[in-house]
Amino acid sequence: KTLETRNGTMFTQYAEGTQMLLHVGQRTYPDGGKHLDIMKTESGLTDEEILELKSLPPGFSRGNIVAILELGRTYETTTEERSHPEFEQKAAARGSDSGRIVTEIRRVEYLKRPIQQRGEGGVFKVRIDPNVIPHGWSIPSKEKSNVYATISG
Repeated sequence: KTLETRNGTMFTQYAEGTQMLLHVGQRTYPDGGKHLDIMKTESGLTDEEILELKSLPPGFSRGNIVAILELGRTYETTTEERSHPEFEQKAAARGSDSGRIVTEIRRVEYLKRPIQQRGEGGVFKVRIDPNVIPHGWSIPSKEKSNVYATISG
């Protein structure tokens, strides 16, 4: 998934290039398996490939901060624009089911180890051990207390 869609303005205040941590929530978004259909028919993935893509690494689980990502551009779209097969493939959602505000995900990488953290709504701050951040990534902190922005799953 390289596009995140929302109906709210969660990411509009963040500049392109902003790095955030990703929290995977406990709940699964109820789309009736439409994302699986997109992955099979439009991406041509096998059931085994889909299972691998949807699985977290060993030791990682829902309810954890699991990855770091870099945001791209955030912009508003129409249902017609979101209904193109290429867009649906990148968002893993049908155009009519996806949010009108789109944020590009430029890159993402799993942390060196997961961080147990109860989720909160929207973007929230957490203190983490900077040693969990993979090589080549950094999240600037305004303080020496290692406070980072995190996306709630």
